[in-house]
Amino acid sequence: MVPGAESFLDNYLPYVLRRADQTLSAPFYERLTSMGIARSEWRVLAVLHEFGELSVLDLTAASLSPQPTVTHAVRRLADRGLVTRVAGTVDRRQRFISMTPRGSELTTTLMDQAKRLESSALAEADDLSGLAAALKQLTTIVERHAEAQNALAADLTRETA
Repeated sequence: MVPGAESFLDNYLPYVLRRADQTLSAPFYERLTSMGIARSEWRVLAVLHEFGELSVLDLTAASLSPQPTVTHAVRRLADRGLVTRVAGTVDRRQRFISMTPRGSELTTTLMDQAKRLESSALAEADDLSGLAAALKQLTTIVERHAEAQNALAADLTRETA
């Protein structure tokens, strides 16, 4: 890079967000690893804590993870007695996932630890509530844009078919 030149990565929002996420999350990820909990398992537990029982499809969407990753995480969590899988009543192939009391207790403990680590890491930062609100707004805008692009692509596909 040329001295004094503006860095692409330092100004590319997805990279900056990912770097902030990785840096802020690293101590918590170390804690998860020491407890034998994969990040994918943590995401499943956190989402179930937040939303309650979910279908695998809904759990996949809410955890921002690919379906095979969620399926494997659920299997491992079920083997440890932290979640249960129940077949759907309408479609027996569909599975609904919920936390067991043991899973709920573990998740509450992990959430407390995550919040403490976050508070410690951000102790010197100014009020970040505006940042969180701005990121939520940004996500909504980007999701709407993606939906519009998908609709446009579908229209173009129908026109050329």
